[in-house]
Amino acid sequence: MHADTLELTLEQAISRLPNISPKNLTDATLETYLTELYALGRLRHIPNISPANSAYLQAILTARQPAHILEIGCANGYSTLRFWQVARAWRAQIVTMDLSKPPFEEARHHFYATGAVADIELHHGHALEVLPTLQKPPFDFIFIDAHKAATLDFFVRARKLAASDALIIIDDVLKFKHKMQRFYDYLDANSITYRTVQIDADDGIMLIDLSEQP
Repeated sequence: MHADTLELTLEQAISRLPNISPKNLTDATLETYLTELYALGRLRHIPNISPANSAYLQAILTARQPAHILEIGCANGYSTLRFWQVARAWRAQIVTMDLSKPPFEEARHHFYATGAVADIELHHGHALEVLPTLQKPPFDFIFIDAHKAATLDFFVRARKLAASDALIIIDDVLKFKHKMQRFYDYLDANSITYRTVQIDADDGIMLIDLSEQP
């Protein structure tokens, strides 16, 4: 691993990706762009969701077709664009955010480059400060992939913005379970039912369907 790969500027990162614009966007060009974006993210140690996780989440989105999607923690925007890749078929609106400025700036570039910005509302800031400011209809699908120790706080705040039948998915719940103990204790104390799915060799996701809660 070379330090110069890890410390690419935004301009340098862009130069390593295929040229893309809303004018030449096709399913094939978008897939190529996202594949290369993921590969570059791996080299730079950006915590993007894996291809297997992406495919699993896309299948859920396609089956449920939520109108309003909320993502907490977008990093460089790769996961957001994977959601948009399928959800653009029914013109779903996506709200996402990230605390760190460099990933936020990169995500914004990718959203404009692909034309996804028309369907994505991007916020910079701490999720616990951003979430109370959102003026959106209830979210049907919520994906939480941010600071693991604060998962409980994100969940409680996000649930206030969720539709009664929303699906809430939390990432990295196996590998980082030790950082989420408060969250697991809260679920047990409040009799919140959930299902965990191991997707990658060392990790998985948690699904909480609000329509199934007491």
